[in-house]
Order: sequence, then C-alpha cells, then structure tokens
Amino acid sequence: MGRDLIIEAYIQRLLEWKEPMTAESLKALAEEVGLGTDDMAAVEQKAQDHFERGRNYLDFDCLDEAIDELTQATALAPLHFESLQTLAYAYDQRYGKQKKAADKQQAIALAKRCLDIRPSDEGAVILISSLEHEANSRQRLIWLSLAAILGVVAFRPVMDIVTTRSAVEQAQETELAADPIAPPAESGPTEPAIAPPAEPGTTEPAIAPAADIPITFAQDGLTLDPRQSRLDNYKDSSYYTLQAVVQNTSKQEIDALQLQVEYLDSNGEILESESKEAIADNNATVRPGDYHAFDLIHKTTPDLAAVRLNVLTMDQLPAPDAYPQETPIPYEWVAPKAGQPTFSLGARAENLNSYDITDSAYFDAQWAVTNIGDSAIRQLKFQVNFYNLSGKLILSEDVLAVYGSDAPMLPGEVRPLRVITSIDKDYGRYEVMVSEVE
Repeated sequence: MGRDLIIEAYIQRLLEWKEPMTAESLKALAEEVGLGTDDMAAVEQKAQDHFERGRNYLDFDCLDEAIDELTQATALAPLHFESLQTLAYAYDQRYGKQKKAADKQQAIALAKRCLDIRPSDEGAVILISSLEHEANSRQRLIWLSLAAILGVVAFRPVMDIVTTRSAVEQAQETELAADPIAPPAESGPTEPAIAPPAEPGTTEPAIAPAADIPITFAQDGLTLDPRQSRLDNYKDSSYYTLQAVVQNTSKQEIDALQLQVEYLDSNGEILESESKEAIADNNATVRPGDYHAFDLIHKTTPDLAAVRLNVLTMDQLPAPDAYPQETPIPYEWVAPKAGQPTFSLGARAENLNSYDITDSAYFDAQWAVTNIGDSAIRQLKFQVNFYNLSGKLILSEDVLAVYGSDAPMLPGEVRPLRVITSIDKDYGRYEVMVSEVE
C-alpha cells in the first residue's frame, strides 16, 4: 500500500472511531495500518492546518466555519488539548448566540474530554459548571473572559502564530497556482468592482479586480477610522475585509458595542447583513479618548459596492470628571533592536479575585498602551511572568496588545487591553517582557 493510501486509511479509521481515544489506542491504530513516523507527521500537519484555520475563523466570529475546521482538527488529532478546548469554546459561543441545546451539550462533552486529558484544567470546570447549572452572568463572564484570553491569546503564542485570514490566503494560493506569474492585485478606486469581459473564445468569466469599498458610519460620540475596507475577488469566491479603529469621543465609558453591518450593491440595495461585536463585554473598558481596533472578514459576492455600519447596542456608563493616574508598568525587551517603537504601558485597575466555584483565583487587570513614538505599531506582544509570594515563577502568559489583523496603532493612540488569567492564590507580583514588536 502506497504512502498516501496508508495515510488515507489511517484518517478513515480515525473518523470511524467511536470510543474515547487514548495514547495507547492511537498508537495501536497507527501500527495496524502501518503508519510510519513521517506519515504520522503528515497527519499531524493536516490537523494543525485545520486548527489554525478554525482559530482564525473564530477570530472573525465565523462560528460555523470555525466549528467545521476545529472538528476536523480534533478528528485527526483527538488528543490535541488546544483543539478540543478551542472547539468547546466555539460551541459555547454559538450556544450563547443561537441557544441550540445540541451546541450546549457538545460544549459540555468537549470540556469533559479536556478534563480527561488535563484533569487540572480549571477553564473546563468553569465551562461545564456554567452550562450545566446555567450560571449567573458574573460566573459566565469569568468563563468567557478566560476563554477569550486563554483561547485566543494563550493558544497561538505556543506555535508563535499571529492572526491571519486563512480563508483568504487559501483563495490567494489557489489563484497563484492557477496563474503563477500573475502580479498581485492593486487597490482600485472606491467604485464597485466590475468584471472585465471574458477573453474571446473563452467561456470562463474574468475575475473582477480588487477594490477599496466605501464605508459609512454615523454615531454621536464615536469616530470610525476604516484603515482598510477592501473587496478581494478570486476564482470561486469573494471576501470583504475590514480593519477599523473606533475612538470614543463621548463623555461616557463604553463596555460593549454591537454593530449591524449592511453589505450594499451599486444601487444601494442591501445584499445581506450581519451583526458584529466591535467591543466585547470581556474587553477592557474604552474610556473617553481611547481607541479600540476591530476587524471582520466576510465571504460575499463581486457585486459588493459599499458597506454601511449602524449601532445595534452600546453599553455605556458616565465617565468621571477625572481618572486616577495610571500606574506605570515597567517592561524589559527580550531582544532589543535599534529603531524599535516607543510606547508606554500603564495599569488602570488590577484585582485578584477568587472563583465562586473552584478553590483558586484569577488575575483581572485593565491596562493601557500608548504609542508615544513617531511610527505606527503593527504588532506588540508581551510575555507576562507571574510569581508567588516566595518569588517563584508560577505562570507565564503571552498577551497580544496589537496583533496581525488589527489596524496599526498610530502615534498618539491609547488602546486599553484586558489581562485575565487563572492563577494560584499565593500570587505575589508580575513582570512584563516585550517579546515581539513591529
């Protein structure tokens, strides 16, 4: 049996497996079909590809696509803890939006599988408890906050992955494979993209050029800066990408912001619409003057000509006349280089709270990054080391302040960020290292 057939047989056996997978059964299955070390590495790479695509879909709130990809990842790598936990988080998110009992049960089952692999995982315990007992909003916020940080931040630094648009990259790769010498598409004007006529003697329609898409938004107290609003067309699909920054120009604090996104054709007719969580309730509070970056990617049609944003819901509280001065957070560079951006880091609030349902604690902080230099910051990642009261390192977390899909942080911008993580009750202090900056 050829190598490809061996791998295919192994994958098929994995997909047909009904009992809980163990390391022993996985090894026996590989031996049964004659899978070698190189073959196993190929399967693991396939699983990793599905995992990365699923996680990227999750970044853009594409829950159905994320669940499909992550399900493939867990089928190919049934003992990969991060895939299982991320899939549980995806099902929990979809249950929160659609309230389908099947999603709730899937999230619980996956969380229990996480505990089979890692019995000390507190995130899984919190998720199970919150779903089985329909926890109050505070307990659920703890889970969602932990899941957002641990799932969307802590997972990716393990493989040193910055957020990307996986679906778009696949389409780009397909185009390059079809026409390897084709130059990259250039940004066009703000008019709708119109496909040129097909070449004489051909029946395949030409691909419409990429286009910058005009975007409209009007809301008192909010200023929108769409740094990228773009439609990219490929042979079999079209994707709209938005990278935007909102500035709070009101006298209110903003805790959450839900937008309605309307996709319009050249006649101003709505092609489709969706909601977008621009500021989540587990993000840091956006004070007056603060900036907050958000992005989205949406599979659409070449007919897209404009985008209109409207506020669906916005949670606000009156801001005080003055805030206490932020506590400066000192930081060190892991690998300092000449010409690195200049920024300040400050703590607005920090708390160590006990769980209601477990015998441990969580660190919950509101920090703010200010670009005090002359150049934009495109990526900024911290390594936060936590120590107990005896000075022993008990936890090391990666925190992404500005990451790949964010609009660059321009000089003068102040962006708040929230840091929340499960930690031992004897926590004493932390220190911050800058591990990546661009």
